[in-house]
Amino acid sequence: MSKSLKRSTCCENGINPKAVYKFIERAERENLGINSFMLIKNQSVVAEGSHPPYDNDTTHVLYSISKSITATALGFAIEEGTIHLEDSISKFFPEYDKLGRNKKVTVRHLVTMTAGKMIGMAKPRHLKDWVKIFFDAPFFAKPGKAFLYVNDNFYMLSAIISKVYGETLIDFLYPRLFAPLDIKKPVWETGIHGYAAGGWGLYMSTEDLAKIMLCYSNGGIYYGKQVIPESWVKQATAYQVPTVKKGQPDVTKGYGYGFWRTSIPDTYRAYGLFGQLGYVFENKDTVLVVNAAVSKDELLSRAVSDMAKTLWDEPEKEYEEKLKTLLSSLDDKDYLPSTERNFELERKYHQKALHTKSSSFASMLNVTMSTVFNEYVGNTDRFIFHLDKEKNLYLVWKEGSFVNEIRLGMDNTYAMSTVSYGDIKYTACAKAAWISPTVLRVLVRMEEACQVRQLDFDFTDEKNIVVKNSSFPDLPTLAVHYVDFSGFPLPAGLEKLLKKYIAPAILLIGEPNYRIKS
Repeated sequence: MSKSLKRSTCCENGINPKAVYKFIERAERENLGINSFMLIKNQSVVAEGSHPPYDNDTTHVLYSISKSITATALGFAIEEGTIHLEDSISKFFPEYDKLGRNKKVTVRHLVTMTAGKMIGMAKPRHLKDWVKIFFDAPFFAKPGKAFLYVNDNFYMLSAIISKVYGETLIDFLYPRLFAPLDIKKPVWETGIHGYAAGGWGLYMSTEDLAKIMLCYSNGGIYYGKQVIPESWVKQATAYQVPTVKKGQPDVTKGYGYGFWRTSIPDTYRAYGLFGQLGYVFENKDTVLVVNAAVSKDELLSRAVSDMAKTLWDEPEKEYEEKLKTLLSSLDDKDYLPSTERNFELERKYHQKALHTKSSSFASMLNVTMSTVFNEYVGNTDRFIFHLDKEKNLYLVWKEGSFVNEIRLGMDNTYAMSTVSYGDIKYTACAKAAWISPTVLRVLVRMEEACQVRQLDFDFTDEKNIVVKNSSFPDLPTLAVHYVDFSGFPLPAGLEKLLKKYIAPAILLIGEPNYRIKS
C-alpha cells in the first residue's frame, strides 16, 4: 500500500458535513452504486467510505479516467519537447499511412476527440493491430471539425508516447508521476505491440486516483513539489473544444485535454463509465473521487451537483458524528436470501463437468471489458463444482483459453480467489447460496472491476439444467447510456421501446443463459 493522504474532518476544513451526509444517504436510497469515495479539502481527506468487498486501497478499473492519465503523460512529453500538439500522427507511424490519408490528423485532434475517425467499441480487438485499426478507420468528419468520443484516439496517444520513448506508458509515467505521488506501478491493459490501451484499461485505487486529482487541483504541485507541469494543468482542464449539444449535462459543457468541464460552476472532472469520477472544484481547494457501479451514472453526477450547492456552507457540526456513523454502517450490498445447503446436489455434481455452448460475449468479465480485451475471452464451455473435505464449495469454469477456479463463500460473506486472463490478474470475490432447494445462486465480483455477475444454477429438471446469467450494471441500460452520451438522447417513448423490445435481444447476445448439454 502506498503512503496515505492526511486525514482530518469536515468541520475543521470548512466543509458542511450535512451536505456529505445527504449525498451518501441519497446514494444509498437511490442505489447510486458507490463502491468507494474520498472527499479532500485543504489537502486532507475529510470524508471517506466504502462498501465491502471494496475499500479505498482496492485496485479498481477506471474505464475512461484512463484518458486523463494518458493526457497527463502527453503533458510531460510536450514539456520535454519530444512531442508537439501540431505533430501529424503519420510522423510517428509512416508505415501505416503510405497514401497519406491521415496526415492531417494531429496530436491535438487526438487529445481533444476531434480526429474525425469513427471506430466503435464493438470492433473486434482480440489479438488485432490496434494502430492499423485506427489508420484504416473511415473518417466521419474532417479533422478538427467535430467532437467524436472515440476511445482509440487515446490509444494512439499512448502508442505515440511509447514509440518516441521506447518504453511502456506505465514505465514512462512512473518516475514522472507515480513515484513522486507515492503510487505503486499500476496495471494497464495493452495491445499486441505492448502499448497501453490509453483510452481504457487502467487499474488504480481510489486513494491513488485522489492523489492525482489533488495534484491537478494544486496546479500540478503535490505537497510542495511541482510534479505535473503547471502550464499543462491549465491547458488540459480548460475549455478547448465544444462537445455535444444534447445529453447528460456534464458532457455538454466542453472538453479540455482528457478532462471535461462540468455543469457545476468552476469545476472540471475526469470521467469513466459506470460512475468513475474525479472532480476538482476550482477555487475551493476541494477534490471528490468516486468509484461506482451504477447503470445510469448521470444520476450520480446529478447527486454530486446537488451536494455542491451546500458543500461549503457554514458547517452544521451535529452532522459530523451522524456522517461518521453513516459511513461506518456501509455494508456488503449483496445479501443472499438462502435456504439450507443442498449437500446432496453439491456431492452429486462434485467434479462433474457441466458442458455448455455460449457466445464470445459470455465471459465472467462484463462485456464492456471483454470486448476491448486483447486476449480471447468468452465462449464459456463448461462449469465444474468442487466440494472439499471442509465442505468448501468451489466453481471452476473455462472460457476462451483460460480455466479459473474460485471459492464460493457459503455464509453470505465473500471468499477471495485470484483469477487470471492472460497477464491480467483479478481478485474474484464470490459467494453463493441455495435460494431454493434446487437453485444455487452464485455472485461474482471481480474486485478490480465494478460489476457483479449473477449465475443461477437451476437443477429443478436435471435433464435440462439451465444457468441463468445476468450482470449489474446490465447491457440494456448501458445501450441507453451510450445513446445519451453520444449527444442524441432518446425520447421517453423510444427509450421505453428500446428497453421493452430491443433489450431482450441485446441480452440474448451479451448475457445469454447457459443450457447444459446432456
